[in-house]
Amino acid sequence: MDLENIIKWCKKCELYKTCNSPIMWDGNFNSKILFIWEAPGAEEDIQWKPFVWRSGKVLTKILEWIWFYRQEDYYITNIVKCRPPENRDPKKEEIQACSPYLLEQIIEWKFKIIVTLWRFSMNFFMSNLKISQDRGKILKLNEFNWHTFDEDIYLLPSYHPAVALYSPSKIDIIRKDLEQLKELREKLF
Repeated sequence: MDLENIIKWCKKCELYKTCNSPIMWDGNFNSKILFIWEAPGAEEDIQWKPFVWRSGKVLTKILEWIWFYRQEDYYITNIVKCRPPENRDPKKEEIQACSPYLLEQIIEWKFKIIVTLWRFSMNFFMSNLKISQDRGKILKLNEFNWHTFDEDIYLLPSYHPAVALYSPSKIDIIRKDLEQLKELREKLF
């Protein structure tokens, strides 16, 4: 059974009971750049696509400013594939239940750059980091969850685009963080 069907029928945690359908991914998985958010929201649960509502539109706008387009230049997914009720943060056990799927995506499609959006996805890989201190830093990830990667993967933590909805000055900070993708992509590919 392929990963999409496995996720579609997953019952490893209680989230499957309250979402319309697991939200898999979107974009170009051949791009080698992966964006990770923590969990789908209400609109994503309706449209069955990640990052389609307000914060997703902010992210899309920022990335288009720097000439990155979803269907060409990056791939996007969530740690938790099912929407938590009332858009609450995912629980530790829900993240643990879903994390093998994300790891399989990373291994199978050999992503070279992972952009984590907010603390949940950042701490998923490196639990000792703080978003306020470590966002915008390019970090090497050579192993995760007892799996050693064949090649280094670069991790770029950034603020969640929703931050810019409440504090418009943060849009420039997010843009500055993500502009590093151009240079990193040129260096690696």
